Amino acid sequence: MSKNTRSTLLIFALCILGVINLAGCSSGRVPPPDVVDAWKPPEGIDTTSPFSCEKDSSLFAYDENIPLDIREENRHRKEGVTVIDLSYASPKGGRVPTTLVVPDGTGPFAGMIYQHGMPGVRQSLIPGAVTYARMGAIVILIDAPFNRPEHGSVEPLLFTEQDRREQIQLIVDLRRAVDLLLSRSDVDPQRLAYVGISYGGAMGGLLAGVENRVKAYALQVGDGGLVTHLTGPEDMDWWRSKPAEARQQWVAWMWPIEPIHFVACARPSELLFQNGTLDMAVPPADALRYQEAGSEPKTIFWYENGHGLGVTAGRDQAAWLSKTIGIASHHPIPRSVEIMLTIWFILVAGSLAIITWMLWRTRSVTYGAYLMWLLTAIFLGPIGLVIYWVSDSQSHEVGKPFVHSSPTWQALGSAAWASAGNMFGGIGVIALLLYLPDVFGVYLILQIAVTFLVPFCAGWLVFAVSKWISRSDANFTLSYRRSVFAEAASTCWVLVGIYPTVNIIGGWTIESWTVPFGFDLSYPPLWAVLCLAVFVGTWTTFPFHLWMIRRGEIRWGSTNLPDEGILRGLPWYWQISLLAVSFTVMLGAIFLSMQIV
Repeated sequence: MSKNTRSTLLIFALCILGVINLAGCSSGRVPPPDVVDAWKPPEGIDTTSPFSCEKDSSLFAYDENIPLDIREENRHRKEGVTVIDLSYASPKGGRVPTTLVVPDGTGPFAGMIYQHGMPGVRQSLIPGAVTYARMGAIVILIDAPFNRPEHGSVEPLLFTEQDRREQIQLIVDLRRAVDLLLSRSDVDPQRLAYVGISYGGAMGGLLAGVENRVKAYALQVGDGGLVTHLTGPEDMDWWRSKPAEARQQWVAWMWPIEPIHFVACARPSELLFQNGTLDMAVPPADALRYQEAGSEPKTIFWYENGHGLGVTAGRDQAAWLSKTIGIASHHPIPRSVEIMLTIWFILVAGSLAIITWMLWRTRSVTYGAYLMWLLTAIFLGPIGLVIYWVSDSQSHEVGKPFVHSSPTWQALGSAAWASAGNMFGGIGVIALLLYLPDVFGVYLILQIAVTFLVPFCAGWLVFAVSKWISRSDANFTLSYRRSVFAEAASTCWVLVGIYPTVNIIGGWTIESWTVPFGFDLSYPPLWAVLCLAVFVGTWTTFPFHLWMIRRGEIRWGSTNLPDEGILRGLPWYWQISLLAVSFTVMLGAIFLSMQIV
C-alpha cells in the first residue's frame, strides 16, 4: 500500500471516528418552543365561568371508610422485587385490576402510582415499575376503566356520557390506590409520587387538583385533557365529521372535568412537566397551555423529541423523583449482576496487571505489542490473558525474529486483536444511536453505513497505530500485516458476533433493568455485554483469520513467509466476492438478532 493511500485512509478514519465526539455534545433538553397557539374553545364551552377547586373536586369524593377488599391473584419474584397481581373494590362499582411491585427489604419505601396512556394497559409499564422499585419505591399500577370488562368496547372512547363516568371513576380509583399504598406499613406517607405518561400525564393533572397526599406529580407528554386533545386545529376535520349535536353534548359532559382546570389547584404538590418539541400526538401549543395552567412549584423540561422523549427525559425524571421523594438517582443494577460485575472487573484488572508484568519482563518489548495486548485484556480480561499466553508470550523482543509454529495460535491472537480494535468502533456506533437517535436512528442506509464504516476505521486505525509506534522495529513491521481487503472482511465477521450479542443480551437484560429512563455508556452492565461481544466476535472471525494467515493475506507474529505462490494472495474478483458474502452475512446476523429481541 502506498504512503498516499495510507494517509488517505488515516484521514478518512479520523474523520469517521470524530463524529463520535458529537454524541457527547447532545444534551436532549432544549428551550421551550416558540409556537402560536391557534386552539379555540369548541362550541358550547363557557370560558367565562370561574373554576372552583373546592366545588368541582366534590365530583371525585368517595367514602374513605369502605374496605379496599384487596384480592391477591398471583405473585412472582424478579431480581430484587416481588410483582403482585391483585384487585381492589372501586367505590364506583366493579374491581380495579392492579399490579403492585414491592422491593426487597423492610422499608420504609417511597410510594408511587404509575399510570399508562390511551390506549394502553398497565402491563406495558411493569418493566419501568420494576426499575423504580429497585430504586426504592413501592409502585402501584392500575388499568383505566376503558380496559375493564364493564367498558363493553374495544374503543377507549365512546363519545357518550360513559366517557365522563369512566374519567371520574379513574380519578376515584387512583385515590383509592393512594389509600392502598398508605395502608402498608412499609410505605412512607410523606414520600408519595405519581408518574403518568400521555393520557396518564393528563389525568395526573386532574388527580393533582383533588389529591394532596401525593407530594410529587411527574406528567410526561401530557396535555390539558380529552377535549383539548380532540379539538385542536390539527384535529378539526376529524372533529367536525361528527354530528354537531353529539359534539356539543360530549363537550358539555367532559369540559367540567378537563384536567387543565384542576392542575392549577395542585399546590402544595410539586409538578414536573416533560414534553417534546416534535410531538405530533401532543402538539407543543397544547403542552405549553397545560404547563402554564399548572400551579407552583413546578419544573418544566422540553426535549427535541416526539411523543417518546428518550433517554435524557428518563434520567431527568429519575433525578427529579430522587430529589422529591428520596429514591435512588443512579441506574439500578440487580444485586446478583452487581456481584458478577465486581468479580469480572477484578479479573480484568488482575489480567491487565499480569500481562503488563509479563510484557515488562521481556524488557525490550515493542510498544505496538503493549498497545494491542492491553486493549485485548481490557475487553477479554482473563480470556485475553490466556490467548496471550498460548499465542504470543515469547514474541516481541526487539531485533529477534518472530516465529510461531502453529497458524492456529497465530489466528487466535490475530482475531482477538481485530475484535478488540473493532469494538472501539462498535462503541462509537452505540454512542451515535444513544445520543443522536434522530440522525442515526431514523435513516436505514445511514445506519448500515455507520454500522460497518466506524468499526472498520477503528480497527484499521488501532492496528496502524500499533505498527507506527513500533516502526523502528523492522521485525514487528514485517511480522504484522493486514491488507485493506483482509481488514474489511475481518470487520464483517467480527460484527457478525458483536452486534447480535449486544442486541440480544442488551435487549433481554439491560433494557429491562433501565426502563423507563434508559441507559448510556456509563452504565456498568453495558460494558460487561461489550466484553462478551468481543469474545464472541473473536470466535466468529477466527476461521477467517486462520484461512487468511495460511493464504498470506494476514501476517501475525511470524517472519516466516508463506510460499510465493500463496503469498500473491487472492485474485481481486475473489476478494470482492468474499467481501460481498461477508457483508451480507453481517447484515443478516444483525437483522435476525433484531427480530429475536
